[in-house]
Amino acid sequence: MVSKNFENNKVANNATSVNNSNEVLLNYIGRIITLAMLQEKGFKIARLAGNRTFDEKIVKAKKKSLKATGLLVPAIIVEADKAIEEGLEVVDFETGEQVTEENARYYVVLVDANHRYKAHLQLLNEDRNYDGEFSFMFPLKDISIAKMLSEINIATNPWKAADYGKGAAMILTDELPLLNALNKLTGNGYSIESAAMWLTSKKKITKSILVNAMNGIISDYLKDDKYIERGLKLLEAARKSFSEDFLKKRTMPDWIISKSNEYEDSKNAFIKKMSNFLSQIDRETADKIEKSKGERGGDSKETIVNRKLNELWEKFGN
Repeated sequence: MVSKNFENNKVANNATSVNNSNEVLLNYIGRIITLAMLQEKGFKIARLAGNRTFDEKIVKAKKKSLKATGLLVPAIIVEADKAIEEGLEVVDFETGEQVTEENARYYVVLVDANHRYKAHLQLLNEDRNYDGEFSFMFPLKDISIAKMLSEINIATNPWKAADYGKGAAMILTDELPLLNALNKLTGNGYSIESAAMWLTSKKKITKSILVNAMNGIISDYLKDDKYIERGLKLLEAARKSFSEDFLKKRTMPDWIISKSNEYEDSKNAFIKKMSNFLSQIDRETADKIEKSKGERGGDSKETIVNRKLNELWEKFGN
């Protein structure tokens, strides 16, 4: 039951669910909460399982910032019950163990600041002189976590386009094979642009499409999964000759798309021919293509790479 203090403070718009019986957390509404305060009351920190992958470079930068100035802005948290009720998977931040309905009342979930919190934990373990405190607050509006994530990261823009794909997959209940395939490639370092070109043979998947998906607006482009298998087949063939770093860029899939336009009436024949072409290029030739350099005042690297690939393609076809 909601306390009178909660009502008198007129913070009924706070994101903490009034249906939740955890009166301990209700007492924290409208206040800055420290990690020590939460731990004293027996609460643990959790995270959303599908949130963006940790980037150790960012964690390192956050550690430097925390040591220099401490935490300047509190992290936003919600009750684990709320996240689970919205169909999100929640895991213990440190152990990775799933938080269930049975033990959710002992957890709060970080909606943002995951990198900052991980940096804080690492500093506590590594630096005896670090005495920084970590602080949290509940959001001031009662909105869904999906909307919260979207608005936070649109406003501050710390997410890359690919991160919105992971956010969408975490939130959506629809099964979208293309989104899953995109996230698998971007998780391995592909840009959303290059991943989309490999998997769709188009350039139609953009950040705005993924942001909309997080808000439940699913583009027809995300529903179109007919090219995934063929795209992965071409990528696997290309991996036999070219380095992964080269294939993560848009140059190769962009060139393949340009060639596929010449085979509008026979896509299957094109896939077969292109797969054979890509896999038979020897490593020495592939290495020369990858190391192509643009010319000052002349052709760009992409133009030079395309020209070399075109020459090989023409010889292969004869």
